[in-house]
Amino acid sequence: MQRDLDRLMSERLLDAIIVEGPDGLGAANPAFNYFVRGAHLTGTVIKLRNQPAMLVHSDWEVLQAAETGLVCVSSSRWNMRDIMQRIPDRLAARVELRRQMLTDLGVTGRVGVYGTVQAGPFLALQRGIEAAMPGLTFVAESDKDLISAARLTKDEHEIAVMRAVGQKTCAVVQAAVDYICSGRADGAFVVDSQTGARMTIGDVRAVIDRELAARGMVGEGTIFAQGRDAGLPHARGQDTMELQRGQAIVFDIFPKDASGYYHDMTRTFAIDYATPELQQAYDDVMGAFNEVIQEFELGAPTKPYQTMVCDYFEARGHATIGKTYPIEEGYIHSLGHGLGLEVHEDFGFPSLADRGDVLVTGAVFSVEPGLYYPSKGYGVRVEDTYWCTPDGTFESLTDFPKELVIHLKGTRQ
Repeated sequence: MQRDLDRLMSERLLDAIIVEGPDGLGAANPAFNYFVRGAHLTGTVIKLRNQPAMLVHSDWEVLQAAETGLVCVSSSRWNMRDIMQRIPDRLAARVELRRQMLTDLGVTGRVGVYGTVQAGPFLALQRGIEAAMPGLTFVAESDKDLISAARLTKDEHEIAVMRAVGQKTCAVVQAAVDYICSGRADGAFVVDSQTGARMTIGDVRAVIDRELAARGMVGEGTIFAQGRDAGLPHARGQDTMELQRGQAIVFDIFPKDASGYYHDMTRTFAIDYATPELQQAYDDVMGAFNEVIQEFELGAPTKPYQTMVCDYFEARGHATIGKTYPIEEGYIHSLGHGLGLEVHEDFGFPSLADRGDVLVTGAVFSVEPGLYYPSKGYGVRVEDTYWCTPDGTFESLTDFPKELVIHLKGTRQ
């Protein structure tokens, strides 16, 4: 949480942090968005330890800056035109501008840097600033950086936003299911009752995109994969493929709204019926899902939960990444990942090396066991977004039923 920043800075011996980047548009710059909360503006966030965060912004965006609640500092306080007249070299002029800015704002000592930047120009700027300011050293964190650590635990405002995004996401999934169920059977296929044409994945995707847009959300690579494609975890699905009764459909949707916060959920469906083999695989996935969420405990390391799911699947005859690597069929990935301003944040249930992650209050993460058999023409994954509440319990933010078979309402022929 943001209120943890000073503690984290003290633990990491950071005197200040600087968050760079083009704007606050969610995935474009999640570290910057963390401070400006979805405001669309250009600027730089600067925070001294034990001091409120400052936003250096253009006068053009004074209204947006004020809405962030940060301490606002106009960039016009430093005259770039005068600097460039004195220093024709563009890089040297940018270095002098930053030297003046950081000096005036009291930035010195060990300084952490974050945000989305162009790597080459930014590295040149950093080197120039360090040469011009001997008392300042930029600190690079290679793993579990300060902003990621703060973002791991969500506050009440963030949870309220993520809960709303989850509700809208579930409504989109329901709309897609309703569209499919409005069709009627035509042998092995599904026919649109209105047009008489066979439904395709592209038709369903059009409904999904329409419903996302109607709720002010953006989908990024929504997965709607049928048959063999469902057995490939990141196959998006082929728009021209016609929907078939009895086939496994993996529907994985991970949209965000204007806040920049994501939701992530997956359901596996079969239209009208499921084969015994598909039903058994689905039951095994749901068994693993239910077992692991019942064992969640505040303060527990996450790695054992991945091991628990591997053991559960192996006991039922499925190969897993716990014993086989590399692996292409069976349970082939980790149990889940952190979620927030990125769809994959720096937290998870590792399938390989243990990174030391622990279940803490405020953490938001996915739970998504799955079984994948492309050689058999199916795959199954079920996923909810969970958060650890202040009282140490675990709540799903994905209020949507888990039913494998969805039934057509039209008359079969």
